[in-house]
Amino acid sequence: MNRAVALFVGACILAMLIGHLLRDTPGYMVRNPDGTVTGDITHYVYWTRLVTLNGIQSAYSGTWPETYAVYPPIPLYAYQALGNVYRWLQDPGFDPLLAQQSPWLHQGIKFVALTWHLLTAVAIFAIVQRTSRAALTAALAAGLYVLNPAALFDVAHWAQPDGAHSLFSVVAIGMLSLGQVVAPWAAMGAAALAKPQAWAILPLLAIATIRSHGLAGLARGVVAAGVVSLVIVLPFVVTGRTGELLSLPGTVSSVMPVVSADAHNLWWLVLEPRGQDPLFVQDTARALGPLTYRTVAAGLVAGMLLLTYWLFWTRRASLAEAAALGVLGWFTFTTQAHENHLFFALPLLSLAWPTRRWLLVPFGVITLTLLANMWLHDELLLEALGSGLGDPLVERLRLANAATNVLCCVGWALTAALRPPSPTIASAKVTYWPRSGADVGLEMASD
Repeated sequence: MNRAVALFVGACILAMLIGHLLRDTPGYMVRNPDGTVTGDITHYVYWTRLVTLNGIQSAYSGTWPETYAVYPPIPLYAYQALGNVYRWLQDPGFDPLLAQQSPWLHQGIKFVALTWHLLTAVAIFAIVQRTSRAALTAALAAGLYVLNPAALFDVAHWAQPDGAHSLFSVVAIGMLSLGQVVAPWAAMGAAALAKPQAWAILPLLAIATIRSHGLAGLARGVVAAGVVSLVIVLPFVVTGRTGELLSLPGTVSSVMPVVSADAHNLWWLVLEPRGQDPLFVQDTARALGPLTYRTVAAGLVAGMLLLTYWLFWTRRASLAEAAALGVLGWFTFTTQAHENHLFFALPLLSLAWPTRRWLLVPFGVITLTLLANMWLHDELLLEALGSGLGDPLVERLRLANAATNVLCCVGWALTAALRPPSPTIASAKVTYWPRSGADVGLEMASD
């Protein structure tokens, strides 16, 4: 146990060291026609200043990107806390120009992203330790996640707060697998208000709750999620700005209503060979007869999610594996996806592979494709390497990367569908999934 904890702590320290070394990188930036560069951290500074000076309830009162944040409240609470520290230590008036030029604030935003990531790793370690009853396995699962190069590129270089919804989703899936019902749904309430991608696993969580706890258990869980959600959005309710909060889903979908916001998925393969940039094709354009890209994508995503529900229900996949495959399926077939949206599959796979070692294959594949997807659209990084966004080699690599994602999704889904159901041996405390080769299935009910 002590050796496992030391291994995990060492991995976390190394991740923090990498984050420290990347603290001054610019993150994701685009070069404007006038030669200036703007990017995600630019937006994060705007939103940090907005919620710090005017309160979290002001987050959706203006216009995107300066006075309207396109993130749900959870990550904005973290930015508000950072902004208060910034005012205390650096600039009480929070001058907008000084804030954009502040290395302290930029590094603080990266620190917030890295902190979410580290907390997710802690959750993975704690849950896998209980489900596998092996501290070393838990340390390996959490360590491989916290040091994952794609994840670190996303949080330590790009400063993306993807660890926020990942943290609460891991707790939700993990705790439900351990037999809890109130805690998972409380966590799910927070995940749903951290980033929209978390909604992809909500129906699966409901199905799993019904199977293990019945409709009464689902009702308890929904109440718990409702209470947590109400606490999170209370500032909007108290100030009468609930309508502004409810405008968020529509605004998010309208910011980039395109076939692919640089996500290497099916639509990249469909449009790029035709000489069409998916970033500049509206997803309301016709794709197949009278059907739009958005309509076709919705059907494909729905079919993929239904498959994952069936895999879980027939015991061909654990809850964590079904959730991870559902996220990959969503990314592969949806429109409007961004480069980093595949991130969400990695923490869920980190919960799943200790009980089915074969899942290290998609874990490794997704690590490479996610890293490549971000790297091949990072304009400043490509320029530093002597290349550019329009380099023919870069374009070929993007196509190959998109094909790899599609093949990984289809191959994984077929493999899971063709495997036999896993018989269970129930006891009062533990439900074991017998070994099959290198695969091990183990679920524990909570104490």
